[in-house]
Amino acid sequence: MSHSHSHHHREHHGHHGHDFAASNRAHFNAHAETYDEFPGAKEVTKKIGEAILQTIPFDKESTTVLDFACGTGLVSSVLVPQSKFLLGVDISEAMIVQFTKRFAAQGLSADKVKGMAKELKGEPGELDGMKFDIVTCSAAYHHFDPSKLQNITNTLASFLKPGGYLFIFDFEPTEESMFEAHNSSDAVKDGAVGTLKGFSESVMRSLYEGSGLTESFEYSHITTFGMRGADLDIFMCKARKPVDSMTPSGL
Repeated sequence: MSHSHSHHHREHHGHHGHDFAASNRAHFNAHAETYDEFPGAKEVTKKIGEAILQTIPFDKESTTVLDFACGTGLVSSVLVPQSKFLLGVDISEAMIVQFTKRFAAQGLSADKVKGMAKELKGEPGELDGMKFDIVTCSAAYHHFDPSKLQNITNTLASFLKPGGYLFIFDFEPTEESMFEAHNSSDAVKDGAVGTLKGFSESVMRSLYEGSGLTESFEYSHITTFGMRGADLDIFMCKARKPVDSMTPSGL
């Protein structure tokens, strides 16, 4: 879960044409050491991890996990004990430093859990060709360039083994943001709404279907997160990669 909803939050949102990746990297590098202290972070990430474990049976002898935008490893820490191997990837080097410290302190080797500072682009041979049973991304989609969400989803899907599951967690739309989205040509054009406006089931379904993930689709509410005096609902979205699927074109 690589996000910090401090007063700096809007620094890296909503600027069309700027480098979202560079802005996010700088932002999270600056906040990595204090990230775990953010109110509610540990509680929400625990619920996210538990939601994954309750949805899909894990096997400690075989299940492999990619935690994309892993942050300091709060969600990963719930999944690692139930997994054979977990790779945490984040664009922020400082987040990966904290991630690595967390699991080194538990005496876990790189054969069990490993962190990597990298911007994934879905290129052939990326991550040495590794594929995973579970790919998960928590509360990071609203930080991404809205025009690139389909490409990002395609990239995440490309790291799944046939029959693997992609989990995405983020904010559900509020009524106000749904109204804004309905009346915003940019939102319609981009297919998603950023800056804490949330993602509807239809938007997420479209992203998943665009990546060839059509089996066992689910969009459900898992918890509520209090921030800035408001309650923000968090959804879980998941779907399965067909066993006989080919990689979607255009990756």
